[in-house]
Amino acid sequence: MAARIDRIVPAVARRSRRGLVVAGVGPLTSLAGLAWAFVQPWRITFLHPYGKGGFWYLLGEPPLLVILVGILFHWFVALPLLEDLAGEEDA
Repeated sequence: MAARIDRIVPAVARRSRRGLVVAGVGPLTSLAGLAWAFVQPWRITFLHPYGKGGFWYLLGEPPLLVILVGILFHWFVALPLLEDLAGEEDA
């Protein structure tokens, strides 16, 4: 049974501390933005759009920008960097 599981589930490579830190920066940043939105809900204009107007004002809310930056960092910086780190460790 154990031999069958070994064939089905490939061994998970252990990441270095640098890899774990790089992998965690984006999600932690997005989580901080989400926490900020819950701690200061008046910062999100969707909850009270009176007196403020326009799509760009809604898009420029700081907690939403922090969440967006965390997602973009994860996809466009962290993942390629982790691939490079994995290639460096293999060599």
